[in-house]
Amino acid sequence: MRLFTKISLGLAAIVISIAIAPCTKADAITITTGGFNATGVGNDGTGAPGMDAVDSYAHTSTIDINGASSFVALLNPLTFTTGFTGLNSGGPHPFTVAEGLTINGQTQVINFVGSIDIDHLVDTLHLTATAPLTFTFNTFSVVVNVLPVNLQGYGGQTFCEIKANITVVPNTAVPEPATLTLLGLGLAGTAAKLRRRHKRKL
Repeated sequence: MRLFTKISLGLAAIVISIAIAPCTKADAITITTGGFNATGVGNDGTGAPGMDAVDSYAHTSTIDINGASSFVALLNPLTFTTGFTGLNSGGPHPFTVAEGLTINGQTQVINFVGSIDIDHLVDTLHLTATAPLTFTFNTFSVVVNVLPVNLQGYGGQTFCEIKANITVVPNTAVPEPATLTLLGLGLAGTAAKLRRRHKRKL
């Protein structure tokens, strides 16, 4: 096989691998949360000020990932303070909130449905995201599934418990039709040339 033919086949193999191989280099993702406020959820007004409150604050973290990975991250936008609110607060008291989530500059909204049961000693908070989020970038996608929150607390405790299962998936590049056509023509031409040479030798 001549040098030209060897080089042609080698280049064709390289083009194929570049066209279909997913990105495997390390990528950094920066997760920022914050943006909702539902202070005083369920408080009947007879308890201590600032108790039984659902507040939020911004939280930022940077995570380096390499290829496909899945992990649980503490988003922590929620502060839930339990306390003595007086008798007969009862429940469940339903509420909905929307929380901003930003990954690498791309922002989406997590919608939550929740409820709180209030007693004079024990408070119970339930919070569930309505749907997962998918962030799509050039070389990878990030799927965010917020885990359900069920907290039970006694007076004076504060919880920061919003967590999410985050899955990073490298995007597989799909070769353009024109690239595949040129590649096919090149390989067909090389094969025809080899057949002609083989016939001449016979």
